[in-house]
Amino acid sequence: MYSGDSVFLANVDSVIGGVEPNWGPFGALGGTAKVIIGAIAALVLVICAGIFLVGIAKSKGWLGSGNSTMQSDQGKGMIIGGLTGIFLVASAGAIFGLVYAMGI
Repeated sequence: MYSGDSVFLANVDSVIGGVEPNWGPFGALGGTAKVIIGAIAALVLVICAGIFLVGIAKSKGWLGSGNSTMQSDQGKGMIIGGLTGIFLVASAGAIFGLVYAMGI
């Protein structure tokens, strides 16, 4: 081990050790509030995943009145809505962080 290794390891530790959520505007919240926000986000994810799965079932004709084109179109809309909800909840932290950073 030469002297350059310690400098490299110090830089790696500062990069890896510094990777943790900042919570942006929610940094002042207590631990309980963060858990509640996480639980609500998880509930919304489950609901959106359910909407997505029901949309697949409707578009395939497994749910509803068989091969009705109206049910199929409604199923496609539910698929898009469910995926959009999942994307928005999954990226909410990044969206809030960017909006907060732009306001500073």
